[in-house]
Amino acid sequence: MKKQQRDKLLISFFKKKEIYKKLAEYIVRLISDDPSAPKESIHTILYRIKGESRLIEKIEQKNAGSESDKDLVTHKNFDERIADLIGIRIICLRLSDIVKVEAYLKFLVEEKILQFIQGPDYKRSFVLPIDPGKAAPQDISFQYSGYSSIHYQIRLGDNSDAGDAFKKIQIELQLRTILEEAWGEIDHKYRYRYSRIGEPLPEHIHSGFYNLSAYLQAAAMQAEQLCREVEAYRASRRLTSNGKNRLSISSEHGVDEKTNGFADQLTVPPALKTVLEETFGFKVTDRTLAYIMRRLNKLGYTQRSKRFFQTMFKKSRLNDFQTIFQEVLNRDPFKDTKTINIDIINAVNFALFDEIEGSMVAKEGLRSTLKWRKDRSWR
Repeated sequence: MKKQQRDKLLISFFKKKEIYKKLAEYIVRLISDDPSAPKESIHTILYRIKGESRLIEKIEQKNAGSESDKDLVTHKNFDERIADLIGIRIICLRLSDIVKVEAYLKFLVEEKILQFIQGPDYKRSFVLPIDPGKAAPQDISFQYSGYSSIHYQIRLGDNSDAGDAFKKIQIELQLRTILEEAWGEIDHKYRYRYSRIGEPLPEHIHSGFYNLSAYLQAAAMQAEQLCREVEAYRASRRLTSNGKNRLSISSEHGVDEKTNGFADQLTVPPALKTVLEETFGFKVTDRTLAYIMRRLNKLGYTQRSKRFFQTMFKKSRLNDFQTIFQEVLNRDPFKDTKTINIDIINAVNFALFDEIEGSMVAKEGLRSTLKWRKDRSWR
């Protein structure tokens, strides 16, 4: 690349770098602050902005394979042609956590908060073709899958509360377990970066890293099985204490029935669904329903009667909620489609606190939550 072209690219990149950083921080905060996100399944959320030297290197590689000037990446189009300028990485402890986070991401897409451009791409994920706890067949083929992650290309959707300029920028979102993260970080520092620049390493070093990947794949499956056994043991003790002595710990898909995916919490009692629609005047989204069901499950409220739910969302309680909401946020709840689900979650939590802890605690808790929400709102 000629110096003049390189300078133009870098100047354009540096001018936009702060925008990329703000968008990355917005995505991280969107998930971290969302009450309906499966936080128990997310260990860490990280982001990075591609470094300038790696950007130039990638552009030179792309341009070297271009068949015409129209295909060239330039300072005018690089942020449209380079899909991983911004990288978001969600790290989970367990393989089953990946399923829950994927379901949550699909909910965000259904509500047009995010948009999938491409993916999910599973080609780089762990590839042991057996379920936890099952013996490996004698003729099993262990294939090395290399750098391991589930990859998505995303951008913000129409219903996100960010500015329109941010909605045009692509983001690479990676989803992986903490063991995949460990292998990826070691491999990147001690093997990949040298291979990328053409510095040869002995074949036995490459083989050693491939073997390490296989070991960690097996460790990930073992970790998942152990976690399920702990959950099954604790659940069986609870059932035994209630006079029951049987518990099915696995389904045909190899997922614990008591700790199934994020989307599987949507067996909503008809009484609750009816009351929610009557109370708020519209159908609550699946993402919000999943959150409400998690909250009610913890409290043992899911099988209550319609009358109980009507009392929980009684008019006087919702009037108190609306008064405090207007006082703190200076607007009415349930009016803005971009924030309506968070409004409902706040209302549900207020009703539950009022039911359990009493009015004074519930009101102060709501004020605290809304003030925090106001301070963290997108600017």
